[in-house]
Amino acid sequence: MSEQQNAPLALALIVADHITRDLGTGKLSVHGIFNAIGALSFPWTHPSIMVYGALTDGRLGKTPIMLRLVDAEEERPPVVEAPGEVDFPDPFAIVEFVLALNGVVFPEAGEYRLQLHGAGTPLLERRILVVPVPTPQDPPDSPQTGE
Repeated sequence: MSEQQNAPLALALIVADHITRDLGTGKLSVHGIFNAIGALSFPWTHPSIMVYGALTDGRLGKTPIMLRLVDAEEERPPVVEAPGEVDFPDPFAIVEFVLALNGVVFPEAGEYRLQLHGAGTPLLERRILVVPVPTPQDPPDSPQTGE
């Protein structure tokens, strides 16, 4: 890129369990939207985080994007950095993208930020809480009855 590229405008940043595309219509479906993750122990490896984004007001051609998952204080290196690019056919187009973050390791419980950058500029961020969950207890010896 020989000249400074203007950052696009972020319209959406959604975190989910699954994102699918209908082969007939090309439409995306987002399933299992979340903003918190329960963990049994730490460090916790979350198998998959799917991210849907929508951008507009981009310049003709390819624009680099970057997803960064960081602790809220940004005191540690990023948990994940996932580069990508989107291709704008014209500035008025709304361009959607899907990125999969697999095997994400959270070192400890707390607040994390999923940050979207476009053309090197911060565009949008989402908060993700990672909370400890109690270990499931053994079932009681006898079934409990309602009152």
